[in-house]
Amino acid sequence: MNLVGHVAVTVRGHADAPPALLAGAMLPDLGAIARIRLRSPDARTPHPRLTSDGPDDDAAADLAVGIAGHHATDAAFHGSAWFHEHNRRLLDALLDAGVERGPARASAHAGLEMLLDGELIGDPQVVDATRRALRAVGDGGEARAAAVTLAAPEDRTEWAARLDQIAGSLDPQAYATASGVALRLQRMTRGRRRIELRDEHVTAVTSTLEAYRSVVARDSRHVVDDVLVTARAATRSLPAHAALSSTA
Repeated sequence: MNLVGHVAVTVRGHADAPPALLAGAMLPDLGAIARIRLRSPDARTPHPRLTSDGPDDDAAADLAVGIAGHHATDAAFHGSAWFHEHNRRLLDALLDAGVERGPARASAHAGLEMLLDGELIGDPQVVDATRRALRAVGDGGEARAAAVTLAAPEDRTEWAARLDQIAGSLDPQAYATASGVALRLQRMTRGRRRIELRDEHVTAVTSTLEAYRSVVARDSRHVVDDVLVTARAATRSLPAHAALSSTA
C-alpha cells in the first residue's frame, strides 16, 4: 500500500489513533521517498527505547506500533488476490499502451497503490489523519525525534531535512487524479535506469491509469477492510498495545 492507504487502514483499526501512530504507519514510505534507509524499532515492548540516548516515551512507542502496522498491512495487501489480479491487469494494459516493461511494472505496482490512495483521500477522516501524520513528523515534537533516530547516524541530518521538506510539500490530494499519479511515478523512478518512466510514456501511463480508476473506486472500501482483517490476524502475536485493534 501507499501512504494514504496505510493511514486509512490504521484509522479503520484505531478510531482514535494518535498522531505518532499515524506517522509510523506512513514512515517507511516517507523513507522510500527520501531514499533514506530506516531501521524498524521493536513494537513488542510497551515503550521501546529507540536508541541509547534517544526518546523513550509514548510517542516513540506509538511510532513503533505504527511501523509494525505498516509492514503487516503491506504484507496483507501485496499477498491479496485483489492486488495480484489488478497489478497483472494494469501491467498488461500499460504494455499494450507501449510502455516499456521496466517502467510498466513499476507503474502498475505503485500506480495501483496511488490510485487507491486517490479514492481513499475522499474520506474526510482519512484526509484529517493523513495531515496529522505529516504534521507529526514535521513539527519538531517527540514523534519526529523518534523518527529521526531510525536513520543511520550519518544520515540523520539529511533525513531530518527531507522530513521537513516532505511534510511541508506532500499533497495527498495529488493522488486523486491520474495525471497527478503519473507525475508522482515519474519523480519516483527518476534516475533508476531500469524502471525510469520517461517523458514520452507519461501520457500513455496517465490515460491507462484514468481508464482503471473506476475499478479501484468500486473496490476501495472492501480492499481496506480485507487488508485490516488479514493484518490484524498477523499482529495477534504482539501485545495488545501493538496489535491492530477491532474498532472497524
